[in-house]
Amino acid sequence: MNILMYPYTSPIILTDYLFEFYGGEPEGFSPGQKQAAYLMAERAASEDLGTYLQETTITGTYAYSPRVMLDHTYVWGVSRVRFMDFEEQFYWTITGTDNIYASMWNQEYGLLDMGWAVSNCQCHSSSRPSPYKLEIVYNTGLHSGTVYNSEIPLALTTYASIILNEMEGHGNEAAGDAKVTEFSIQDYREKRSGLINTVFGGSAKANFAHKILTRFRKYRYVRL
Repeated sequence: MNILMYPYTSPIILTDYLFEFYGGEPEGFSPGQKQAAYLMAERAASEDLGTYLQETTITGTYAYSPRVMLDHTYVWGVSRVRFMDFEEQFYWTITGTDNIYASMWNQEYGLLDMGWAVSNCQCHSSSRPSPYKLEIVYNTGLHSGTVYNSEIPLALTTYASIILNEMEGHGNEAAGDAKVTEFSIQDYREKRSGLINTVFGGSAKANFAHKILTRFRKYRYVRL
């Protein structure tokens, strides 16, 4: 998912109530600081999952192929497919997937099957042997029943807390919430293993947030 195209400019899930309910400490921060932390947490979670935290309509342009991998996972419907020639002129349109030309091969993985259209659609002609690109409008995102399950608010709260702690200047394990794999103090020494770099960072808490979301994450290239 292209995080640069994230369409929301304010939080859509996290509130002060949810943040505190899942262990966050909102006291001592300004409304602007909390809103920024909540938004950054939701944007990171969306990047981690490859979809948005609420249903969102997206328009994307793709190379013409028998199976198109859309930009997002959890695609619940395709409302329009437009065929484009080499001059980027639209010359044929399919509405929805209730037809023989396009169908969802796998909704959760965001895979659209255009196989029948590749060899049989009416857009082929001597002047246009095959379409050049496709413009696809589709609906993507997690349903509210999934988003408000405990894992996602907990992951959002964990990362929003990391961000707020950095604003305050203390509270994280290391400055910048850096990945710490080994440390010692007085007679105590600890060495950790298994920490990875995630969209939330590489620290133990960032790995915790990433791990919580595991069951919602779809590894799409494995499915192709």
